[in-house]
Amino acid sequence: MAASRCAARRAPALAAAAAEALERSCCSSDAAAVVSGNNRLMAEHLRAGRLEAAREVFDGMPRRDVVSWNTIMAVQARAGSHGRAVGAFLEMRRQGFRPDHTSFSTALSACARLEALEMGRCVHGLVFKSCSSGNVFVGASLITMYANCGVVSCLEQVLDGVESPNVALWNALISGLVMNHRVGDARKAFDRMPVRNVVSWTAMIKGHFTVHEVDMAFQLFKLMPVKNSVSWCVMIGGFVTHEKFSEAVELFNSLMMNGEEVTNVILVKIVNAFAGMKSIRGGRCIHGLAVKSGFAYDLVLEASLVLMYCKSLDITEARLEFDKMEGNHVGSWNAMLCGYIYSDKIDEARKLFDSMNNRDKISWNSMINGYINDGRIADATELYSKMTEKSLEAATALMSWFIDNGMLDKARDMFYNMPQIDVMSCTTLLFGYVKGGHMDDALDLFHMMQKRTVVTYNVMISGLFHQGKITEAYKLFNESPTRDSVTWSCLVAGLATNGLIHEALQFYKKMLLSNIRPSESVVSSLISCLSNYSMMVHGQQFHATTIKIGLDSHLLIQNSLISLYCKCGEMIIAQSIFDLMAKRDKVTWNTIIHGYALNNLGQNAVEMFESMTKAQVDPDDITFLGEAEGLVKSMPFEPDSAIWTSLLSGCRLTGNDKLAEHAASQLIAIDPCTKMPYLHLISVHGLTNKSTVIDSLRSQIKSTATEKDKTSNKQIVYELVDPGMLMVNSAIRLYL
Repeated sequence: MAASRCAARRAPALAAAAAEALERSCCSSDAAAVVSGNNRLMAEHLRAGRLEAAREVFDGMPRRDVVSWNTIMAVQARAGSHGRAVGAFLEMRRQGFRPDHTSFSTALSACARLEALEMGRCVHGLVFKSCSSGNVFVGASLITMYANCGVVSCLEQVLDGVESPNVALWNALISGLVMNHRVGDARKAFDRMPVRNVVSWTAMIKGHFTVHEVDMAFQLFKLMPVKNSVSWCVMIGGFVTHEKFSEAVELFNSLMMNGEEVTNVILVKIVNAFAGMKSIRGGRCIHGLAVKSGFAYDLVLEASLVLMYCKSLDITEARLEFDKMEGNHVGSWNAMLCGYIYSDKIDEARKLFDSMNNRDKISWNSMINGYINDGRIADATELYSKMTEKSLEAATALMSWFIDNGMLDKARDMFYNMPQIDVMSCTTLLFGYVKGGHMDDALDLFHMMQKRTVVTYNVMISGLFHQGKITEAYKLFNESPTRDSVTWSCLVAGLATNGLIHEALQFYKKMLLSNIRPSESVVSSLISCLSNYSMMVHGQQFHATTIKIGLDSHLLIQNSLISLYCKCGEMIIAQSIFDLMAKRDKVTWNTIIHGYALNNLGQNAVEMFESMTKAQVDPDDITFLGEAEGLVKSMPFEPDSAIWTSLLSGCRLTGNDKLAEHAASQLIAIDPCTKMPYLHLISVHGLTNKSTVIDSLRSQIKSTATEKDKTSNKQIVYELVDPGMLMVNSAIRLYL
């Protein structure tokens, strides 16, 4: 009885608690329904491109879930606000929400676009902790992020961390490797793919084009089991980029005969092919096809047609065709503007520029670059000053011109007055510092840069090697997050030119093992280095390599080979290479003339000099030095001081300082105590070029054989320097 009374007393309380719990459940259910409804509304706005409306919905939500945050991240990314997308991810974490696969994938994609490596690595750490690294979508985003940041070493590690990688993940790997010029590695990955789709094939074809392997790309294209409009476009575009215009047209004809889809992008590529061929007939056919296919008002195609008319017709006729077009898009006007510039009609280009109702950055950049290429730097600077919103591209082009013309101070002033800077402008100034030998300034700027590209590293590595800073250059090579063929070339050539031939050969082998095709500059540097050490066997191996990889007909390589065989005494081989050359420059002639002189074949050197003058190649100081040596060595007796004095006197009249120094050194070797060679050297160099006089006198004193001779020569120097040359006197005293 007591128990029943107790239960009766508790019944109202239990009923109230149950009612309250039911109310809370209903409220929670209603709140979840509201959040879900808002999420759907945001998604609809996102799909329709109404990004601001989606943001307004998000901002007005009293409660949010992970889907809400994922959607707003996607909205920010779609708007190009990748920094805000990452910010939304961080705020979601701060408010205690656990990211899911979509959150990680979106955040990593934003980091990829920003090339924000450190943030990307932080997100990767969260991915690992949450055991999401095995998800294929997250894995693909991780690969893209590391590829965009140039960290190639992480790409395959991410793939290996996914239990069952799908074709999309493999495609991300191939695209990432291609992006970083690791096409050999990309091809290996492609060959071991369990399943491929049209994206896989197209990405690999694009990769072969990236490293100029056109034939390999076409072979792969022909093997494709299924092709789509993108693969056709990539193949035709690759042919056009490599100026294989006939092949592009032939492939386009095959596309038409096979009844494949013709897109506006394909038409743009083929219009560019006909522009390259300057085929007005072909270009007009494509114009007609564009009208028939409904692409006549495509803005990019219209601009390409304008450019085609500019390249295929007289510029006046091209303007008539331009005026017939109904479109008034700024891209078409820019194309016409470029047409005038390409035709060296800069003033007409300026008139068109001034008549444009709408101008964009391309309009301004084109006109400024037109002035720069025409050497009208004052006009370029004046036009740049009129830009309301200063263009990085135009400013960088001006900086580059200043650097090329020895005006580093002006380039630096422009750089520090720019409203904003990017990696290209920083790298341009960096190149200016390196070119001018200001390595301390270059290093300061390099360490200040928040973002660096492979070009940035290449410039610094080359500059450090040029100044003999081998350890620092090698350290930067190791620190470079990605390396292309130029990076390897800088390392190998830098080691070779600094006399480290064995180390250079070691890294050359590593370069080949990394599937990097050697450039003509690196092979030339190695051959030149081998010639200095008369390493005939290695030199012959490199000669064979040049034939194998198709570099044996390049002028730089041929000159290096001639130098190698001359220094090794193989003048018959050197002469045969010389005879087979389709083109020769002054270096070629100088090298063969010096080769004959070096090998005591003076008469041959003189004959080659005569052939050089008949070929209407103007000799320089180096040529005359090899003329002189050849003539002297062809004498039937040992030249005495009278012969060298005559030669030195001739140099005094002609101002040939190189040959004068050579003749003077021979005279000093015969009679170390004579004053005459020094008098002639001062006369040749002139009193105004004091630094050259110092260097010449200093080198002559250092080259004497004994301390007695050096003391005698010092006294001669002091006697020769008059009171009007106190600076030279002081410099020599200080040095000695």
